[in-house]
Amino acid sequence: MTLFQKALTIFRENSSVSRLPMSLGGGFFSQLTSAPQSIQSQLESMTASGWIFACIDRIATSISSVDWKLFQRLPNNERKEIFDHPLLDLWRSVNPFYTSEEFLEISSQHMELTGEIWWVLLRNSSGQPVELWPIRPDRISPVPSKDKFIAGYIYQIGSDLIPLRLEDVIFIRRPHPLNIYRGLGVIESIFADMESEKNAAKWVANFYKNSAEPGGVIEFDEGLSDIDFEKLVSRWKAQHQGVSNAHRVAIIERGHWKDRLYTQRDMQFTELRKLNRDTIIGAFGIPLSVLGIVADVNRANAEAGEVTFSRWVQNPRLRRILGAVNERLTIQYGTDLEMDYVDPTPVNRELNLNEAERGYRAGFLTKNEARHRVGEGDVEGGEEFGATPLGLPLTGIRMLKAADPNAMELYATPLQRAEKKMETAWAKRFETELEGLIEYLENLHG
Repeated sequence: MTLFQKALTIFRENSSVSRLPMSLGGGFFSQLTSAPQSIQSQLESMTASGWIFACIDRIATSISSVDWKLFQRLPNNERKEIFDHPLLDLWRSVNPFYTSEEFLEISSQHMELTGEIWWVLLRNSSGQPVELWPIRPDRISPVPSKDKFIAGYIYQIGSDLIPLRLEDVIFIRRPHPLNIYRGLGVIESIFADMESEKNAAKWVANFYKNSAEPGGVIEFDEGLSDIDFEKLVSRWKAQHQGVSNAHRVAIIERGHWKDRLYTQRDMQFTELRKLNRDTIIGAFGIPLSVLGIVADVNRANAEAGEVTFSRWVQNPRLRRILGAVNERLTIQYGTDLEMDYVDPTPVNRELNLNEAERGYRAGFLTKNEARHRVGEGDVEGGEEFGATPLGLPLTGIRMLKAADPNAMELYATPLQRAEKKMETAWAKRFETELEGLIEYLENLHG
């Protein structure tokens, strides 16, 4: 019996979630569930650097704060929102331990660290999902299959191995170019930079704790006896050690003080840490302003940073989760249902207000259409356009026609004035040519 057949046999014999001792699988299960050691290292790396923590925490909390809704697809390609459904109950209360926000937050942490999200469904006696649990990526592994690509999954807790059916596991991943069964996390791409940042932080801590480098040197022309050395050290500590003795003038008998100056290498160390920071932040694709770094940031580019973060960081991750939810979770409740999230992209109200105002005045938006641009509802009489193609309010046109027809030109737009000028020029030219043609014909027949 091949390894694949052995795995399929065990899964067929254990259709429900149960614990299996190591003896049932032997070395096969031990080999199968041994996820790459780097996955655990990637999970641990969130505590290795403040910048890594900041990036992951900002992404994870932004993902967990988005509102989700359930819809029913209708035959006319429209959809109707559903407010009461078992799927919504599960999504709002995933299990007795996690809130829905915590559930999505830890799932997002796993995605950023390892490129994988694993959810396990627990069902009631009728087979309906009642709990949803996030699983550590380093404790679960797929069972390859020749026929089905994946026969199932194995989850390991200590020496216990738990087989999981395909329909009970939701696996979301960022595809790995070298491993079709696993995902690719951001951390894997910046391991070297992460280690450099971690070592740099340790270097700074050790520098202040015990750098083994003196701030200066007391130099003597001749060697000191043990008694003179002990006397010098005790006097130096008594006179200069401690906060109260800071910056006191040193009096040195027979010795010479030589100050230690910082080297060019020491001054470049700050630039090295900044480079590590920018590399880490760049790997996650987060604008500096989103992390609270406000150097050279004004309101305009801060708002642009929020839009960039939502469009290229938050939304792609939400769409990946949404696809898995609708294809593997929502489908278990009905083929006409779909989940969706509320787009978190910030609304540029100033831009919408400008478009609404200019569109209404230019005559290609009705009052209600303009109000919709800024999130306002319909009003009575709002289906009329605010202006004619000439850019003049209807009431103003009536008043101008009644008073002075020539006054219309005062309210024309620059484009309308240019068109009118060109039309007048062509009319004069045609008039001159017509007069010349008539004169020529008269002379010809005269």
